[in-house]
Amino acid sequence: MDVNRSAGKRFAEEILIVGAGVVGASVAYHLTRLGHERVTVLDARDRARLPGSTGLAPGFVGQLSATPELTVLARDSVATYRALAKTTPEPVFLQVGCLEVATTPARLEQAHHDVEQGERAGLPARVLDPTEAAALAPALIDAERALGALHLPTDGAADPAALTHALVQAATNGGARFRFDAPVRALEIEDGRVVGVRAGADGELLRAGRTVLATGIWGPVLAATASVRLPMAAVQHPYLYTAELPELDDTPIDGPIVRYPDHAVYTRRHGRRYGLGSYAHPPLPLTPSAALTSAELPFREEDFGTAPAAATALVPVFRTAPVGRRLNGVFALTPDELPLVGPAAGVAGLWCAEASWVTHAGGVGRQLASQLLETGDPLVDPERLAPDRFASWSDERISATALGHYQGIYDAH
Repeated sequence: MDVNRSAGKRFAEEILIVGAGVVGASVAYHLTRLGHERVTVLDARDRARLPGSTGLAPGFVGQLSATPELTVLARDSVATYRALAKTTPEPVFLQVGCLEVATTPARLEQAHHDVEQGERAGLPARVLDPTEAAALAPALIDAERALGALHLPTDGAADPAALTHALVQAATNGGARFRFDAPVRALEIEDGRVVGVRAGADGELLRAGRTVLATGIWGPVLAATASVRLPMAAVQHPYLYTAELPELDDTPIDGPIVRYPDHAVYTRRHGRRYGLGSYAHPPLPLTPSAALTSAELPFREEDFGTAPAAATALVPVFRTAPVGRRLNGVFALTPDELPLVGPAAGVAGLWCAEASWVTHAGGVGRQLASQLLETGDPLVDPERLAPDRFASWSDERISATALGHYQGIYDAH
C-alpha cells in the first residue's frame, strides 16, 4: 500500500462519497490505497444492482484520444483495472485490443497518423489490412467493406458490473464503508459549507469533512441543493444486443472492441451475445430530476431514426442474428469532453467526480484521491478538470457545446 502521511490532518477527516457506481467506487478504492480509512459511500440502489449509468455501460476502454488528459486518465484506468483483475476470479477486465475500421481512404490515412500519435503517447499501434482485421473479429468486420484498420492491442473491455463490485470489495477491504439502499435527498449546508448529506427515507443527517458527488447524470440535481451548477448535459444513447447465439459460450469478455469511426458505430461481444451502439443520430438531451430512478429510458424507434438499422447493416453478425434487448441509456457530457474532478466552486466542503465513464473512472478515482489528500502527484493538471472551468458560460452554451461532441466521442482525433 502506498501510504502518504504528508496529508496530516486530512487523514482524520471523514470523506463521504455519494454514488457507488464505477466512479464513486474508484474514488473510495484509491483513497483507501493511500491509507485513508475514514471513507463512507452511499448509494440509493441495492448492493446487487447497478441501475445507474454503470450498469448500462458497454465497457469499452479505449486509450487513444486527441485530448492528452483523456489518454492519461484512460491509461491509468487500464493499470488500475489490470491490477484489480489479479485479485478476483471474475474477468473484470481484459486487454482484448481495439480495431478502428477504415471504410474510406481518408480514414485509412488517418489511421497511419494515429499510429504515430499512439507511439508518442506510449501506446503500441499498427495498421492492419482488411484480411488481417477481419481475421481478428470475423463476426464484426466485413473484409469486403474495410480498407484496413488501426489496431490498438493494449485497449480493453470491462465487465462494468463485475469491475464495480471488485472496486467496492477492495475498498471495503481497505476500510471503506458502503451503505446501500440509502438515497441522498440533499446536501446539508452550515455557514456556507457543505457538512454532509440528508439520506434515507427519514432524512438522516450524515456529517463529513468533505462530500464527493459521483452520481453521474444526477450530479447536477444534488449540486443544485447547494446552489452549485455543474456544467454537464445528459444525453440518450441506443445500444442493441443480439439474442443469445448457440455458437457462443458464457465467456464474458472475448475478442477485440471494434469501432467504425466513419459511421459512429462500435461493437463487441458480451458472452453469448453481441452488442452494438450508434451515435449516428441527432443528440437527444434529457434533464434529470430527483424523480428519475434509472439511467435507462424506454427505447423508442422514432427517437433514433435510421441509426440502429444502418449500424446493424454494417456489422456482419447483426445482419443475420435476431436482435434481443434494445436499451436507451443516459450518460453525461461536458463542453470539452473532460470530466469534472475537484472542488466545487462557491461552497466549501463539496467535491466532484462527475461526467466520467468506465474508460476513465480508474484514473479519475486516483486523480481525485490525490487532490483530496493533497499528495502532490495528480495525474493531470487539476485546472484542466476543475468543475468551475465554464463558470462564465450560460446554461444554453454549455448544453449546446456538450451535445455538439456527441457524435465524435469515440474518434481519436
